[in-house]
Amino acid sequence: MKKITLLLLFFIPLVAFSQKSGNQKFEINVSYGLSYVDFGNYSQGDVLDLSLPKFGSFYEINADYKLKHNRYIGIGYSRLQHSNYVDDGFLLANSHVGLILDHYKNIYQEDFFDIHFRKEFNNNMNLTTGVFYFIYNMNHFHIGGDGSNTYMLFSNDKARTDDFGLFASLEYYLKLRPWAYLGIKGKVYYSLNGLETISLLPTLRVKL
Repeated sequence: MKKITLLLLFFIPLVAFSQKSGNQKFEINVSYGLSYVDFGNYSQGDVLDLSLPKFGSFYEINADYKLKHNRYIGIGYSRLQHSNYVDDGFLLANSHVGLILDHYKNIYQEDFFDIHFRKEFNNNMNLTTGVFYFIYNMNHFHIGGDGSNTYMLFSNDKARTDDFGLFASLEYYLKLRPWAYLGIKGKVYYSLNGLETISLLPTLRVKL
């Protein structure tokens, strides 16, 4: 949210300039809302309960340039995050070695980078489609050994996935000022791995 606030403060002078020049070719969109991902439920065979909530946070920032006939081309950055705190533990079989998690933060995070096209209709509806790739960040836990020695490994994996995908969003806006609109946006992200997320986002749009 701090990043979004700083960006809004940065664009206020640009808004004032665009009102004087009368040439509003650019739009900035800032959204913050909910995302939905089905991570699967905890199984009784799992050593630790590292399941994640299906609902998390989602925010995005888009910059669009106006073409002809109320069409736009733009770039965007989005992030979803699903996390919770885990209080759990276990004891290794036939040993006195165990592990206790005390308020451990379990997290899954995806960063999306996209290029998109948007069509603005006369009834305040907008349709956006685009392509994206993403970087993920996820906690991992693993138990291994060689028969005589056992180890437990926690890692925070942050790596490129090499998977591209498509997304689409349907949006509706109400006019607050000649240069400001408030709306609601529903988005679906689909990659080569399947459905990535569904999000519902209140959105502020500023014309520059």
